[in-house]
Amino acid sequence: MQDNIKEQIQRYDAQRDEADVLDLWKKTIGQEWPIYPARFRLVLAGPEPQHFVVREDTQVVGFAATFKSPGEPQKAGHMAALLVAPHKRGQGIGTALHDTALKQLGDVSSVQLGSLSPRFWCGIPGNLPSAISFFRAQGWSFSETVYDLVQDLRDYTTPAYIHQRMEREQISFELASSQNIADVLAFEAREFPNWLMYYERNARIGDYQDLLVARDNASGQVVGTLVMYSAQSHPSRPDLIWQTLLGDDAGAMGAVGVAASERGRGIGIALVARASELLKERGVRNCYIDWVVLTDFYAKLGYTTWRDYLTGRRLH
Repeated sequence: MQDNIKEQIQRYDAQRDEADVLDLWKKTIGQEWPIYPARFRLVLAGPEPQHFVVREDTQVVGFAATFKSPGEPQKAGHMAALLVAPHKRGQGIGTALHDTALKQLGDVSSVQLGSLSPRFWCGIPGNLPSAISFFRAQGWSFSETVYDLVQDLRDYTTPAYIHQRMEREQISFELASSQNIADVLAFEAREFPNWLMYYERNARIGDYQDLLVARDNASGQVVGTLVMYSAQSHPSRPDLIWQTLLGDDAGAMGAVGVAASERGRGIGIALVARASELLKERGVRNCYIDWVVLTDFYAKLGYTTWRDYLTGRRLH
């Protein structure tokens, strides 16, 4: 039975399949995760995409999306999404897609449930229990629970103690520019090399205004950075894809990092506070922060849990 299904699996062709896959998305998880076609298309664009569909007559009844991304010592694979039409579940389509997609990832060193950037999710959404059960049945185990956070910024105000501490610590905040971007990228390469690609991307497309920089006034050194996103950001960026749920005026922040030698000075929470102020000024209502483990850190400023995910990775 499964061999017959595997024979029906075809490579995803956007021109031929996009509308049908979006219809499948709507019928399967569209209530929990509605998405604009443009954002869906943006996620499927990469990196190194390999997507598959199962057609029954002219109808798409199964879909799997996978990516490859740089990893050490080899590339990592990512199972970004897997959908099966409700009336076709239990017939082996999901398993066939799962096995084919993993096989086609080739010589990657490991495979992650969810993906990095762009991504739908960083793991298996907690509000899709049938997906959790399916991947458990395929032999996956889950390592931890991570969270997406959100806050309505309309009434946001930074606590006074944060401003006072930054004055004592002699920390100032600035946006990236063509004049300071070299310092920002050097900081990222040294302290957070896994995030360097996001800062380089913003510089390449000219979104300097979305890179927030913390600087030590005494030394003149960059000591912390953060990436922001709003409706004014470049349309090619996939930092936020759930406008259907959070609103077209939603924004986001992420990649919050403080130099290892400077931690304990309150710079991290002050970066988040300053970014919240800036995004509020830019008209952002719901501010989204994804893939969070340390929820208590962001709770200091009023950010609360919005969604949860189970993460999983296995050797390939």
